[in-house]
Amino acid sequence: MVYSLLFLALVIGAGLGAIWISQTSRLRRVSLQRIGFQVEEHFDGAAVFVPERDDMAVYPQRYHWAPFAAAALAAGAVFFLTALPPPYMFGFAAVFAAITHLLEVYWADSKISKIESQLADTIDQLGSSLRAGSALLAALEFTLKDARSPIREELETMAGRIRIGQDPRLVVRELAIRIPLESFRLFSHTLLVHWDTGGSLASSLRTVGRTVRDRLEVSRRINAQAIESQVSVVVVMALSYGLTWFMWNTNPTPVEKLLYSKFGSYAACGVMTLQAIGMVWSWRMSRIRF
Repeated sequence: MVYSLLFLALVIGAGLGAIWISQTSRLRRVSLQRIGFQVEEHFDGAAVFVPERDDMAVYPQRYHWAPFAAAALAAGAVFFLTALPPPYMFGFAAVFAAITHLLEVYWADSKISKIESQLADTIDQLGSSLRAGSALLAALEFTLKDARSPIREELETMAGRIRIGQDPRLVVRELAIRIPLESFRLFSHTLLVHWDTGGSLASSLRTVGRTVRDRLEVSRRINAQAIESQVSVVVVMALSYGLTWFMWNTNPTPVEKLLYSKFGSYAACGVMTLQAIGMVWSWRMSRIRF
């Protein structure tokens, strides 16, 4: 009965954590969108700020609830499908939550790297078309011929909205909010400054494109240097589980007696929890923001 209540408390805690993370992320996104969509309208000499829309979908879509779902599923599998003592629920829940979190972050980083690389190619093509004498909208439509997903959909939306007569500044501002990345903010800011003050857009885009490519190069170098620490964590974890399996396969009786005892189960749970914390901690230490 006590163990059932502990399992229920773990599931409820995971559910509440997932709801809290999702709501916090949504509130932050909506707040930033409301700030970004304050459009100045003049009426009788007074400036009025009107939010255009709220809760716009951003790229890439994040799954912050996934680690909590993985923790609940791992705890349920240990509790219902195995004969392991209940403390292992918490250990496996922590490990699977950490692994799922890292996989979700890796998936999001790969999507971000892909669209930023496509943005650099798009900026180079836009600059070449503008230097050849094309208008901005014509250059944007010409760039669409060689663009690929996912940036193709964003460029098609931006060009279509400008073509039907919407304010280009609002369209570009929305692009920076829908894709909240530093490179897209820089690209949007360059276009906004050009529409407000004029000047040579081709030379400005050349500088922006070079900056985006430099950022991608630095990011790749940082990730390459961080692989060493990440691999070392994986090797240490693999050694610990591999040695446990080897000892159990060689002489299972004392190993099972230790793992199924009260002290052994709590010790194993503590070790697995520390492993989960170490994985996330080492990842955060090797993740450099610039």
